[in-house]
Amino acid sequence: MKKEYPVKYRLNNFREHADFISQRDPDGICIKWLENGNEITKTYSQFRSDINALGTYLHCNGFENARVAVIGENSYYWILTYFATVIGGNVVVPVDRDLTVDAIINVLTDSGAKVFVHTDTYNKMLDEIVEATGVKAINVKELENLISEGNALLEKGEDKYLKAEIDDDAMSTLIYTSGTTGKPKGVMLSQRNIIRNACIVMDYENITGTTMLVLPIHHTFGFTASVVAVMIFGYPIAINTSLRTFLPELSIYKPQSVYVVPMFIEAIYKKVWKTIADKKLTKTFKALIKTSNALRKIGIDLRKKLFKSVIDSFGGKLTLLVSGGAPLDPVYVKFFDAIGVTLINGYGITECSPIVAVNPLDNPRNGSVGLVLPETEVKIIDKDENGNGEICVKGKGVMLGYYKNEEATNEAFDGEWFKTGDLGHLDNDNYLYISGRKKNLIILNNGKNIYPEEIEEMIMRIPEVIEVVVYSENDVMTAEVYTENNEAVDTAIRELNKTLPNYKAIKNIKFRDTEFEKTTTKKIKRNTVIKN
Repeated sequence: MKKEYPVKYRLNNFREHADFISQRDPDGICIKWLENGNEITKTYSQFRSDINALGTYLHCNGFENARVAVIGENSYYWILTYFATVIGGNVVVPVDRDLTVDAIINVLTDSGAKVFVHTDTYNKMLDEIVEATGVKAINVKELENLISEGNALLEKGEDKYLKAEIDDDAMSTLIYTSGTTGKPKGVMLSQRNIIRNACIVMDYENITGTTMLVLPIHHTFGFTASVVAVMIFGYPIAINTSLRTFLPELSIYKPQSVYVVPMFIEAIYKKVWKTIADKKLTKTFKALIKTSNALRKIGIDLRKKLFKSVIDSFGGKLTLLVSGGAPLDPVYVKFFDAIGVTLINGYGITECSPIVAVNPLDNPRNGSVGLVLPETEVKIIDKDENGNGEICVKGKGVMLGYYKNEEATNEAFDGEWFKTGDLGHLDNDNYLYISGRKKNLIILNNGKNIYPEEIEEMIMRIPEVIEVVVYSENDVMTAEVYTENNEAVDTAIRELNKTLPNYKAIKNIKFRDTEFEKTTTKKIKRNTVIKN
């Protein structure tokens, strides 16, 4: 039976969003981070004031109707630059922080960026970038001085920025996709695309404490979900310094929620089980989970007590993990639920701002990437005999098109419907299930269709497997594996084959000595593995 969810918030642009969050709780902590071992904080009212000041500085220094590029590690100043740019009617260009200098130059040139806000990481390549593009380079360390200059202008009565008109539906963000093949495309998103997407996600979810920001915010999931949406609830966003400090900072920030990608979930899961195995407590822990699950069935929930030591290793307050970027193995969902942490999966794509579906907190469906969002429609085209076909999306979050690329835009749309290139199906309650990528689909000579992601998911459950890619080579199902224990993995895959239909069984196993080449979003570049 379909459940109706109440509408919580509906905002249409970044100015409305910034006004709302600053008026709701002016003195509440908006963003906090560590600097030289000290915690720095900015309240919601300070954030709103800094937006006006930086935006005023830019407007009064010739940057109106301009493209402002921003690159670097997650920081308060990255987020501030984004808001200050778009609220003034300019266009922000979030640049992937892992790009080479040539790729950065290509993005700046193609986008027509006039300003390049950067961190110290890019100082050595700065001269080359400025010479090639002519941008005005601003180090984030300079922003506090620019904020002071902007405040001085505001005190003199300068209000051009404050009165700047905003077209909710015009391009405000130009983000270049990483892609596993081909030249990156510039995705044009409007303020309404992003803000509305953040709002409607909140119909299904609830934040009740600090969120730890881990994902890179030059990607739409990291920015829309774990910054823009979280701010609507008015709780602090704690910025993780680096992946190396992820676990220690969980103990410092004590987050209630963390937004991640499956790679994090897999790593945490395997680390927990390895720690338990090292202490020779595997049987005891499994028995504890079994007992706890049995007690829950009769209304007794002792997870906080039984698994306190595990939760304490996550900071002690963690109750929610939200995963996006790729479908999530249900094994992980069951495990985290068993120890008292809700793990929900969602589905999105940059071109949809990015979230299309997410599992509601009160009614998650295991194996699904979630319930299609309000104000969003999904249809499945070109279905196979099992009902799987290409996922198409229509709604408030769908992009304006690809920048200066009419041909690619036309190929991506069927009327108002954006063709995602992902394969899946909907159930009767509008929950979405992902099978894989259309371009990855394996069609054997006997006509059988195989989704390699399904088999990769099973192989990834093998503790010794670090990475895997499944493909067909000369009509033979092949698994290429990166591991440090070839013998154990070989045995485990042969055992797995006994549970699979013969046509899906892995007949050829290849072992590699190095990790697979990846995109900047940490997805394996399958085209470098599978030679067509």
